[in-house]
Amino acid sequence: MSRVGQSVVLAVTLGLLLQSSAGIAFGQVSPSTKNRSSEERTLQDAAERDPRNIHFASSLGEYYLHKGRWRESVRWLTTASALSAGNESIGYDLAFACMKAGELERAKRQVEQMLVQKDSARLHGLLGAVEDRRANYVDAAREYHRAAEIDPTESNIFDLATFLLRHKKYVGSLNDSIKFFRYGVAQFPRSSKMMVGLGVALYAANEYDEAVRVLCAAVDMDPTDPRPIQFLGRARRVSPELSEEVDRRLQDFAERYPENAATNYFYALSLWERGGGDEGRNLEKIERLLRKAAILSPEWYEPHYQLGVLCEAEKRYSDAIREMQNAVKIDPDFFPAHFQLAILYNRTGDKPKAAAEALAVKRLKEKDNKDEADHDVTR
Repeated sequence: MSRVGQSVVLAVTLGLLLQSSAGIAFGQVSPSTKNRSSEERTLQDAAERDPRNIHFASSLGEYYLHKGRWRESVRWLTTASALSAGNESIGYDLAFACMKAGELERAKRQVEQMLVQKDSARLHGLLGAVEDRRANYVDAAREYHRAAEIDPTESNIFDLATFLLRHKKYVGSLNDSIKFFRYGVAQFPRSSKMMVGLGVALYAANEYDEAVRVLCAAVDMDPTDPRPIQFLGRARRVSPELSEEVDRRLQDFAERYPENAATNYFYALSLWERGGGDEGRNLEKIERLLRKAAILSPEWYEPHYQLGVLCEAEKRYSDAIREMQNAVKIDPDFFPAHFQLAILYNRTGDKPKAAAEALAVKRLKEKDNKDEADHDVTR
């Protein structure tokens, strides 16, 4: 994969960290997170018997919120909000549920009405997320910045820096992203998440050696956190001068956490990418690590793809075909595996299947999807 493609992969993967960020949190935490259908029936019966009861309406709205049933959540939180005369927690969760339900204009109005009553970092952060979804990126950046300005928590700074990284095409955004990640690292020196963000931003700015150094530092900071090792594994090849340091950390992590699929995969990948040709590689060990990764994470296509590459290098074409088939079974839109299948079928004389795979590649490329950017094709 090209460096441009890798930077997109890293930036996309960084966005996954937002799922565990506390920047947008529910205003209330209720027992409704328990997975009990009887609880839903109990709450529904209570709310319908006493439709003017704030507690029943808000509890049912929260139940649906935590279940991801956004429209039902909006319905009951709307009732609770009207009954509560402006309760901040209920109003926040109503705006959040509206955003998730795609009612972006309503979510925006809800937050703006609450901001008139109280200027809070949490509300600005939520409004930033709403404006981001509305593709009003300048306004979103302003709101994220205001949230971090009012309350410079780790989460608020991370959200701002990550937003700027995701929109680095705008002049100055990438430099600002690096600036805020550096500030976050200085303020929260034990935050491996912030360190990973800085590493990815530096990577996107083509500062490859420093990016790898930062990611190595993130691994050393918290070896129990799998996130830095995943980014480091993807960024390894861009800094040849530091590849030995990366390999040492990947090996150490794999030995300490042998039941982690990502560590097995990326350690195998580092062994594969070291020089010396097939004769200089420990192919048996690489295959063992890849197969373990595939077993530990059966819904992950990458170990199968790389196993197919290894088997193809060893001219074990039937095994290579099987692994490439496994990869496309998990992700049918992963056209590099279809491309390899076309080559493998040609080599084994199966012309009809080769032609079918070639057509699949053509069709997927013509869809103008983001597969090439969203998949880490490692060979």
